[in-house]
Formats: sequence, structure tokens, C-alpha cells
Amino acid sequence: MLALLNDVDPYRLQPGGAEGAPLDEYELEAGPIASLLLKNGSVQSNEVDAIWLTWFQEPLSEAIKSEAMSRFCTSLNSLNIET
Repeated sequence: MLALLNDVDPYRLQPGGAEGAPLDEYELEAGPIASLLLKNGSVQSNEVDAIWLTWFQEPLSEAIKSEAMSRFCTSLNSLNIET
């Protein structure tokens, strides 16, 4: 989950990079997204947006391009999550 958020890196913080933010920069956002995925078995972009709004006062879909948001949700939903 965290690796996927780091790949998206909507604010270009370069988590884990030599001059970037800490590798766990998006950990607070990753937790609720992971919980939603575990609970429902999948996530939709509007659900991720709602979580993102909590932390950044903007939906993730506004911070990244719609194609990137679609790929992000597809990647999330393809994770092999077992409860």
C-alpha cells in the first residue's frame, strides 16, 4: 500500500529519495486506504478521494491526473489482501 502511494507521490516529495521525504511519508493515508480495501475487498476512486480529503483538503484525483488515479485504484484492487 505504502509503496503504491510512494509511486504516485502526488506532491512530489520523493519518499525515500536521497533528498526526499521519509520513506513512510504517506503512512497516515495508507492505513485508512488499506482498512477500506480489507473491509470491502476493493476500493473506488471516490473512496480514496474521501480519505485524501481528510489529510489534504483536496481529493487525490485533483492532485494527480485521472489516468494516474485509475491506475492507482487498479493497482490497489489487484493487491492480494487476505483477512
